Amino acid sequence: MPQLDTVGQRVNYIRTHLGLTLEALADRAGLSKSFLWEVEQDRSDISGRRLLQLADALNASVEFLLRGGAAPTEYGPPSIEVPRSLGDFAEEIGLTYQQMMTLLEIEHSIVARRSGGPRDKKGKEDWRNLYLAVKPFLEEPK
Repeated sequence: MPQLDTVGQRVNYIRTHLGLTLEALADRAGLSKSFLWEVEQDRSDISGRRLLQLADALNASVEFLLRGGAAPTEYGPPSIEVPRSLGDFAEEIGLTYQQMMTLLEIEHSIVARRSGGPRDKKGKEDWRNLYLAVKPFLEEPK
C-alpha cells in the first residue's frame, strides 16, 4: 500500500481501489464532484457530516480516513442491520434513507460511549425522541 499521509490521499486510494470515478463517488456520497476533487487534492477541509457521508459511500471507517493506519482489506457495500423499530419510525415520518442511516450512526456512537451494560432495545418512541434531539443535524442545508 502506498504512503497515505492525508485524508485526500486515503479517499483517492479507496476510490481508485473500488474503480469509482469522482462522479460516481460524488453520486454515492451526495457530494459535488468538484468538492471531492478538492478533498483528494488536499485543497479543502471536510466537515464531520461530509466525512461521514464519504466514509459510508466508501465503506471505510472515519478513523481510517482521518488517521490512516492499516487499510481494510475489503471495500464495498457495508452490511448494516437496521432495527425494525427504526425502519418503521423512518417510514412513518418520511425520513430519507440517508437520514435514517445517520440516525442509526448517531445512536451507535452514543451507545459506544456508554460504559458497560448490554445494548438497549429501542422502540419507535425511543427513535422519535432521538430524532427530535438531533433533527437540526439531519436536515439538508437549503
